[in-house]
Amino acid sequence: MRCVPAACLAVNTLAYATSEPDTERHKIWTLGVSSMIIREFDEHSDLDRVRDCLIELQDSERMFDPRMPSGADIVDKYIPQMLERCKECQGIILVAEVDGDVAGYATVFAKVRSEELEDGGIEFGLVSDLVVTKDFRGRGLGRQLLEAAESYARASDVNWLRIGMLAGNQSARNLYTSMGFSNLYVELEKDLTG
Repeated sequence: MRCVPAACLAVNTLAYATSEPDTERHKIWTLGVSSMIIREFDEHSDLDRVRDCLIELQDSERMFDPRMPSGADIVDKYIPQMLERCKECQGIILVAEVDGDVAGYATVFAKVRSEELEDGGIEFGLVSDLVVTKDFRGRGLGRQLLEAAESYARASDVNWLRIGMLAGNQSARNLYTSMGFSNLYVELEKDLTG
């Protein structure tokens, strides 16, 4: 199993142990009676569970904007696009595994260049996906995944890290702002259909 190097997982935890003698490759956090590993995505062993996570993420976002397509409608195109973008933007998919089950993932791109003229071609990092499945929420996994994503970005010499969310997702906003993210752009929409 290939894991993110310990240098990329500088996170604060109360209980820490190693799962293998190679402490630079594996970290386990004890969460009550469960163990969590944050590691790099393995396409062969993780693809089905990451697909499930993506479907759950997309379907939960539809609660905030029902115009969005269902997870099942986009997953077969989204996953290959995400993997390709990882190659193009020095990205990585980090998987949170709890007791051998994929409980969530984060996708972070280290080298994204703005295409907006007014941005001056600035380069930044982007957390494009962050999801913890409903069975594993409330255990701090989202925070751990975001900390690991930030550590990867720092190790990749990223100066600015961005993350987006739908405006109605207050729990995501609370997590992100508690970790130092602040508003950069605010986009408003008006319904002209009624």
